[in-house]
Amino acid sequence: MSHMRTVVKLLALCCICVVGSLARETTEPSMSKASGVTIEISTVDVNDSLLTLSYDIKNESDHEAWICSESGPPFEVFLALDTQTLVIRKRMDVPAYNVWDRAVPLGTYVRVIPGASLTESVRIALPVTSVIAYSAKKTTEVTQTVTRLTLEIGYFDEDLPGLIHSICAVADTWTLPHIDIPLDTFHAYFRGVAIRNGLGEYFDRLNPDPYAEGQVHIRYSQHGLIEKILRADVNDVCIPYSGRAVIKYCE
Repeated sequence: MSHMRTVVKLLALCCICVVGSLARETTEPSMSKASGVTIEISTVDVNDSLLTLSYDIKNESDHEAWICSESGPPFEVFLALDTQTLVIRKRMDVPAYNVWDRAVPLGTYVRVIPGASLTESVRIALPVTSVIAYSAKKTTEVTQTVTRLTLEIGYFDEDLPGLIHSICAVADTWTLPHIDIPLDTFHAYFRGVAIRNGLGEYFDRLNPDPYAEGQVHIRYSQHGLIEKILRADVNDVCIPYSGRAVIKYCE
């Protein structure tokens, strides 16, 4: 009983710490609405052999934003079976059911200062085939023509290197007892420690001068930082697809 009281008291204390230091985080990805960071698809071209998609992201806020440019692989692409939509995404705040046979994926975020914009393109050979790096728990093979496309781009609406350093600095002040804590409980109440364990050891080594380079590389961590999402849809397209469909892809 005394052991359980210790755990409860510790969880309550660290919950206060987490709320104070990570108050911007939520349990679900936040959709970008009035943040001042916007996305617009400028070109969608489908010819006999290639799908080309170009988009512009503008930062009309009064502070910097960090936009996901590569999500481990350059991007993911797959069919969402429940909506009949081709999903192209660059995000890292997604669940993973994979066992990495090589190195853990490494994503890249590009700094966009106030008033600036970022223009990028995605080119995919036809017929489109699936590229799934993370969430692929339930899939099935599909061959069909897709008439709707969704683009998802993850981003941080603040100083990303500063956010990571501040979280790690607070987590470094915590002393955890040598007791068994269920994994789900640890990730729920000690999120700052989980972020430090997943990112802190590698962040400065991978990013010696992120502001000068204008980008950061982040090692994938399932219990890491929570992104906001930019999303844009295109209807009335005609894209041949042959690959896997993900029944539930955005959790």
